[in-house]
Amino acid sequence: MIDTHLHLASPEFRNDIAETINRAGEAGVRYLITIGSGYGADNFDSTIEIAGRFGLFYALGVHPHDADLGVQDRNEYRQRLDRIFGRIRRESSDSKMVAIGEIGLDFYYNHSPQNIQKDTFADFLGFASEMNLPVIIHSRDSFKETVDIIRSAGKKIRGVFHCFSGDREQAKTVLDMGFYISIPGIVTFKKATEMQEVARFLPDDRILIETDAPFLAPVPYRGKRNEPAYIAETYKFVSALRGTGIERLSDTVLNNAFRCFGIRKDDIIDSTQG
Repeated sequence: MIDTHLHLASPEFRNDIAETINRAGEAGVRYLITIGSGYGADNFDSTIEIAGRFGLFYALGVHPHDADLGVQDRNEYRQRLDRIFGRIRRESSDSKMVAIGEIGLDFYYNHSPQNIQKDTFADFLGFASEMNLPVIIHSRDSFKETVDIIRSAGKKIRGVFHCFSGDREQAKTVLDMGFYISIPGIVTFKKATEMQEVARFLPDDRILIETDAPFLAPVPYRGKRNEPAYIAETYKFVSALRGTGIERLSDTVLNNAFRCFGIRKDDIIDSTQG
């Protein structure tokens, strides 16, 4: 199995990261993509260090919560954004850096002003197009705006809508744009009927599965710190929804992840044994 989205640089894993990755391997999770999404160098540094130490794939970006980059002056914003782009550009020579993200819009929390979120998102999409890298999209209570900005950015934009929480019609829109859709552990929740419908509906060649650890632990671990080993419960649940075996679903998702993120066979190692 692969966990296509988790945050191992989060403080929740500070004291047991090696044990967490070992448990993932014991559960059959062989590949991990850890996400560094913030404007501070510490987040990028920690993500890159963890990925290097354990042989993981990783992505770098700025979460919409941090879209203002911690500054109010627009000149300072541009200078800081250019430094971030420079750092990502340097790291992109590493074959383990497979995407830009997570980036996007979050109009639920609005930790950054919506106009700033839109500007930062558009800037990152342009940068991703320039770098020819896939993007990992965060979209909460902002589906129309997210789609509009992606469409304005041009046809070269590709990637995945992570932790997808939209309905079937929205899923069709995302698929029509050529994106993958990633299903989180929320799908196992009893009341997540809309997400369950989407998980059934997705074509075999567009579905991904993630934990978003340390957040959103699936049943029966709901309410606990999430970790990559728990993704086995999501694979089990989704395979039942789709009427297929877990092994077949695991192979499907793994192949989709490799295509989505442009992972070459030479780069494919067992992350949990790195």
